[in-house]
Amino acid sequence: MLDIHKEIGELESELIHLRERFHQYPELACREKKTTEMIIEELIRLHIPYERLEPTGVVGYLGKRGGKTVALRADIDGLAVTEETGLSFQSKISGQMHACGHDGHITGLLGAAAVLKKYEEHLDGWVKLIFQPAEENSKGANLVISQGIMEDVDEIFGVHIFSDLESGRISIDPGPRMAATDHFTITLTGRAGHAAKPHQCIDTTVVAAALVMNLQTIVSRRMNPIEDAVLTVGRLESGTAYNVISGKAVLEGTVRTFSVETEQMIKESIIQVAKDTAKLYGAKAVVDYPPSTHPPLINDLEIARRVYEGAKKVFLPENLKPVPQIMLGEDFANYLIKTKGAFAFVGGGKTFKGKQYPNHHNRFDFDNEALLNASKIYIIYIINTIWC
Repeated sequence: MLDIHKEIGELESELIHLRERFHQYPELACREKKTTEMIIEELIRLHIPYERLEPTGVVGYLGKRGGKTVALRADIDGLAVTEETGLSFQSKISGQMHACGHDGHITGLLGAAAVLKKYEEHLDGWVKLIFQPAEENSKGANLVISQGIMEDVDEIFGVHIFSDLESGRISIDPGPRMAATDHFTITLTGRAGHAAKPHQCIDTTVVAAALVMNLQTIVSRRMNPIEDAVLTVGRLESGTAYNVISGKAVLEGTVRTFSVETEQMIKESIIQVAKDTAKLYGAKAVVDYPPSTHPPLINDLEIARRVYEGAKKVFLPENLKPVPQIMLGEDFANYLIKTKGAFAFVGGGKTFKGKQYPNHHNRFDFDNEALLNASKIYIIYIINTIWC
């Protein structure tokens, strides 16, 4: 019988070292050339056959064809963040950082792959190890899908490490887990002029300020308060000089929802509020609101329960308490359009000088226990799906 704790425990120092290597070379979406080569190097070492993806990424293969085909997914890209952790293995690439735990996801899947290769004769099915590029811009899953990797996949399983979830905690809850992600851009056009002659101008800085405030009423006053949604304006650019009234402003933001109806209502409201606010000040508004990059991530009930039952045999009960759904987005949801699957949250809470920093922060880090637990939960899924 496979002892998961023993097998991963024996790999602990190797996995920590491997994670530190990946952490030093974060690469942005679709540019993960070195990361891909490092993954392939490990797959070759483990005698695992593989197939390159385009433009980056790789898929490894385990088991035997003829039975169920399942996929394990890890995302591999970093972020345009300047690291300030001071770690001995801090990023060596200026302005880029593994600030969302993807170095841990890569290593966690490679750790699981090492154990599963050792016990490959027990795999009653075909396993695809998907090392996916470009999660941070939500394009990677569709790139994988477009290359036919998901055509014969019956189920898919993935994980994400979160630093604001205490280390040791595992969440494999059924139902909605992460939100759909929308991106919008609003361009305001007014009339520029001298800062001392506002009566001759249409000041888009003032219009933009009003619009930001008005947009906040969509969620707070147009939505049923028991429903979940977030509307955030994350970027506002207006003006070129301190003594020039701006004639153009650009706002960019994101919307997070769990239902198509709520998503559509907010989209329509943004367009209406933008145009009406601009008109009030004599300006014009153009709204660019493309289709969502991915739907909400909703765990299959049967798979989530199956993995949870398996996890109860490995982890302590207090480490498997439910975790509420979150408004962050994940393009893993695009795989769930093609097939059923589930996604686990892995706690990696770690303090830095007495403080804990969230994913995407320049001081983000996670506890090594999360790394090991990521490997374990991948293995638990396989054992409870195609093990013989």
